[in-house]
Amino acid sequence: MFRLLETAVRVEPLDGEGLTNVLHLVTLADGRKAVLRQPKVARDLPKFVVPGAPEILAHNGRGDVLVEYVEGRTLADALPVSDEVWRGIGVAFRRIHSVGLLHNDVNLHNIIVGEGKATLIDWDNPGQGNPLDELAAFEEHLYLHGTVLPQAFWIGYGHRPDLNLLRVHRIAGCIGWLASEDWQEWEADEALRPEQLARVRNWRRLLAQWLAGQFRVSLGEGDRLAAQVAVLQHRQRPEDRHEHRGPQHSQ
Repeated sequence: MFRLLETAVRVEPLDGEGLTNVLHLVTLADGRKAVLRQPKVARDLPKFVVPGAPEILAHNGRGDVLVEYVEGRTLADALPVSDEVWRGIGVAFRRIHSVGLLHNDVNLHNIIVGEGKATLIDWDNPGQGNPLDELAAFEEHLYLHGTVLPQAFWIGYGHRPDLNLLRVHRIAGCIGWLASEDWQEWEADEALRPEQLARVRNWRRLLAQWLAGQFRVSLGEGDRLAAQVAVLQHRQRPEDRHEHRGPQHSQ
């Protein structure tokens, strides 16, 4: 696959395998560690080189990537975390948003934390877009893991957006995700372990429950107009928006 892999002295399955990738931890002859990520379905290579992202050591046209290994734990495994870690996560988001980029797959398994630092990994599909979409998606994933964005995150991020507007973007994103084909694909994926399948089924139930609760809340005229704009944005083709919405929720 990659010539660099010929120098590997150890290749082993990596715990925490996601829903769309098969992961292996690779130890190279020079002592470096790397992660081999192989998508279950072939995809395009990343379109951006992102400052501060883990170094890509090798890749191919199918979308297989050998990437620098980042020490630490995923945010999903580390919760609950300290305010210092939350500030570090906020800083990580601020750095990419300040240069006009989105990660576009902000689930908790793609954030590695340790010693007050945070690193966003799995940069398969960065793009341009509205940071509120990304923050709303992150907030949504935290909800699925039973927690919320604390004030410490916003301190690291540098500012806190209007929470009503953020909620509108989250409603639009939730509608888009529930209407996507992700759920059917996961149901049909025979490689998913039973606990993974149970997880995504529970996610779908929680999302529907949250969305129903939002529509029971009376929206003002300004919020209704903002909601219409946000939903229309999600209906546009990804190429028209210069970003790919799908990976925003995949794992």
